Amino acid sequence: MADETTTEAVAEEAAQAAEVVADENAATETEPDKGELDRLRAALAKANKEAEKNRLRLKEVDDAKLSEIEKAQRDAAEAAQELNKLRTATLRQQVALDAGLPAKWVGRLQGDSEEELRADALEILADLNKPRKPAPDASQGARVNALSEDDQLYESIYGSRKA
Repeated sequence: MADETTTEAVAEEAAQAAEVVADENAATETEPDKGELDRLRAALAKANKEAEKNRLRLKEVDDAKLSEIEKAQRDAAEAAQELNKLRTATLRQQVALDAGLPAKWVGRLQGDSEEELRADALEILADLNKPRKPAPDASQGARVNALSEDDQLYESIYGSRKA
């Protein structure tokens, strides 16, 4: 059949489109002018559109080869993956809410089970609530040199005072 496209033909067309863009980019070793850049961008956009059309045709061809049962099984597997992602996200949010973890930290929880997520949430909370040791203030405490600036100047000129 002339209309039937094989997987290899679609892949070959996509590779040819990529080669055209690569050849055009390689041909310009110096800084291209604005018109040439626009032409290259247009060629790349056209190649991307053709590649997308080829991907869609490839999917249609692959779907035509599959039986209805195989299509349903594939769709069920995709739906199961999406369901698992949603369950994991919901569990992560629930554990964070129960532990009192701020909302912006929910994405940092790691683990596959509720126990692992809960342990990670408690560890993050412990780190967040850990008392911080303030940085020492240099203006506080004993001074190494208790002389005023005037006294220091006097001593630098005349030596130390012995009264």
